[in-house]
Amino acid sequence: MKVILNIESVKFPLTGIGRYTFELGRALQRSADLEKLILWSGLRPGQGWPEMKSLVAGNGIRFRAQIKNGVRAIPGAADLYLKLRRRLTAGRLKKYNDCLYHGPNFYLPPFDGPKVVTIHDLSFAVMPQTHPADRVRLMTAALEHAVKNADQIITISDFSRQEIGRVYNYPLNRIKTTYLAASESFRPRTPAETNPYLAQYGLKPGQYSLYVGTIEPRKNIIGLLDAYERLPLPLRRHYPLVISGFAGWNSSDIHQRMQKLRPQGWLHYLDFLPHDHLPILISGAALFLFPSLYEGFGLPPLEAMQSGVPVLVSDRASLPEVVGPAAPQLDPQDAGLWREWIQRGLEDDTWRRQAIKMGLERAAEFTWQRCAAKTAAAYQAAAASHGGST
Repeated sequence: MKVILNIESVKFPLTGIGRYTFELGRALQRSADLEKLILWSGLRPGQGWPEMKSLVAGNGIRFRAQIKNGVRAIPGAADLYLKLRRRLTAGRLKKYNDCLYHGPNFYLPPFDGPKVVTIHDLSFAVMPQTHPADRVRLMTAALEHAVKNADQIITISDFSRQEIGRVYNYPLNRIKTTYLAASESFRPRTPAETNPYLAQYGLKPGQYSLYVGTIEPRKNIIGLLDAYERLPLPLRRHYPLVISGFAGWNSSDIHQRMQKLRPQGWLHYLDFLPHDHLPILISGAALFLFPSLYEGFGLPPLEAMQSGVPVLVSDRASLPEVVGPAAPQLDPQDAGLWREWIQRGLEDDTWRRQAIKMGLERAAEFTWQRCAAKTAAAYQAAAASHGGST
């Protein structure tokens, strides 16, 4: 079976979908189920994965990202770009009709061969207020096209699978769940291993709580700040809250709130970290906090569990499905409840030891090899339903 995997999402900033595509692609390259894997970037097959340095927060890369966002803000520019890109891609793909095409980031171009699309979540449809209006409009059109034309849909949790089936009235037997996994770089580390890196950020191993993710309203960071601010001040200063993530849509109120709290000495904002620093930042935390209102999967809590860090998550969407019995699942809008569990997570050593043990056991159930195997099975089903083999 010959497969084209679109890897355009593997770019700065390397957020959840880019990391999914990167890890899945590497696992597929090792799979015996595929005759050939073609990595497609831009309008042509690429030579391989982008250099890791291009995924690190550098000034030049950040500037180019800002230019792209500025162009997208021009009325009608995004629509024109997508139409042109779709037409050009369709033309380039014509000579690859003996392959299967996999769009791992919601989108499918016109293509005559078997097609698989990964739909990570439907937050734009069920929580449109958490996205800019133009994104909702473009995503709605893209998903309608993808759902209509895909031979199989892949998603990343049973929660999302059920939601896709319900919203689009799509047969569940044509939607496959392929759970994500944490990279091997996420593992427990000793203070001696983490201290040289953490010192660059003014942090000490085991003496901070951590949130990692995009800075945007859907992540409920304001709710997290409300909860943390209720902790006794000496505890907050001994275990400051560290927030790391790329600034997303409508984040100005969140940044203003953080800027106001930082002089109190218990809040650190680290922006978007270099790729190789993130596993160390996570493994050095005393507690990982993820109060998101909606997630298609929620990879950061899994990465934290695999790093030997106790985790608290919200009880919404897919997060209970990911952490299972290994982490408390809390109402994200109950700041008092979060304050109680954060304090327990920092002070109760017996609970911490049990949470670490259960978290490591839970994380071991998720592997990229398993994700790749289930993805390859979805490819086979797509090829069969399309009426031929690839």
